[in-house]
Amino acid sequence: MSNIDSYQSEVVKSKNDILVIAGPGSGKTTTIINKVNYLLKETNSSQILLLSFTNKSVEDIKKRLQANVYVTTFHKLAIDILKYNNINYKICDTFLLDYIIDEYFLSLSNKDIKKLCRYLNTIKFNKHSQEYISLKKLIKTFISLFKTNNHNINKLHNMIASFKDKYLINIILTILNRYEEEKQSTNTYDFDDLITVATKTLEKNYNYKKFKYIIVDEFQDTSLIRLNLLKIIYDNSNSIITAVGDDAQSIFHFSGCDLNIFLNFNKYFPRTKMIFLKNTYRNSQELIDISSSFINKNKLQIEKHMQSTIHINNPIELIYYFNPIKAFKKILNNLLNETDDIMILGRNKIDIKEYIDNDFEILKDELLYNKHHLKYLTIHSAKGLESKYVIILNMSNKTYGIPNKLENHPILKYAEAEIDPYPYAEERRVFFVAITRCKEKTFIMIPRNNPSVFIKELKKLL
Repeated sequence: MSNIDSYQSEVVKSKNDILVIAGPGSGKTTTIINKVNYLLKETNSSQILLLSFTNKSVEDIKKRLQANVYVTTFHKLAIDILKYNNINYKICDTFLLDYIIDEYFLSLSNKDIKKLCRYLNTIKFNKHSQEYISLKKLIKTFISLFKTNNHNINKLHNMIASFKDKYLINIILTILNRYEEEKQSTNTYDFDDLITVATKTLEKNYNYKKFKYIIVDEFQDTSLIRLNLLKIIYDNSNSIITAVGDDAQSIFHFSGCDLNIFLNFNKYFPRTKMIFLKNTYRNSQELIDISSSFINKNKLQIEKHMQSTIHINNPIELIYYFNPIKAFKKILNNLLNETDDIMILGRNKIDIKEYIDNDFEILKDELLYNKHHLKYLTIHSAKGLESKYVIILNMSNKTYGIPNKLENHPILKYAEAEIDPYPYAEERRVFFVAITRCKEKTFIMIPRNNPSVFIKELKKLL
């Protein structure tokens, strides 16, 4: 084993079902790699299944592993199961749902467009307006949650009477019907369908490989349909499971991830022991104390007590401004005298536009400024990454600020699993992820005349 701490070692050597609570910078991937290498001393590589949630994370793990272990995403696992059972499949166009939504709204009559404008509280219908973009995102979120929580259209028909927002739910139902009909007519599946069909195939007859050990990375991002597929393999293989994740970094609820699965892990895997990775190798103790106090206000989060040997005074700096461009340039110029290891984070991709002028150029995941290439990402896409300095934009008290006020639309409760009732529970986790990306210091940009509700709370902790 490489140089690992006592908490990581306990995970590596455990021969039981375990849920590993791995906070920011706690060496999660290092622990997983060491666990696999340790298991390979006593078992064949074909008996290990390692699941992660994105192609990128799978590739990162593969690069660090020496052995030919089966490392895959849930979707590719589902495809492998279908192939194993000689089931033909075709994947639909990635943008099919976007196309159907756009087509629906563009085909509305003038009368229906006026009705839509009244609903959106806007003067005219514009496909590129923020109101339309938000409505489209809400429809896609509803459909994603509906599918990942294993609902079906018949159930939605039966539930319509209970919806207060009849106008919106009828739009969603029409779009969902068209989406499913289009896939049926072309004999194609979307990625959620693949998981559901693979699970039903194994439920009828378990004709697939068996694994002695299953390791799941980023387990806080599990959805119900993923859990169902995982469980049927686990039960039929008599496996030992190691699930690794952090409930405080569960920020993909909009794509169907259900944090309750993580919080109630024992319900699905009753023989489980919980192990905490308590050391962080990224953040200072001072930043840990602040971020932990902030996230632990929600008592449904699993309380953690992380520790660090790094000490930095004032690891979070609040930057109040009237002129966003001037304030942003000032902080950048100061930091660039020392390093360009800077990560700029927006809650939304367009947040950066308020802070830049012609001296900047926006590239993919980068911001070019005075010949410096700086990382510019949304908070969601920055998860798992780190930089010496982090700048968080748009800490404002508005619909698209932090917290984002659209994420908790009341209609979503009909599609999702039971949600955390704590105010802005997921947005709190989004902010926690943002402030814990730094190795040294986080700078938070705040409009002086309209600060986020989180800032008042944060100031008491600084």
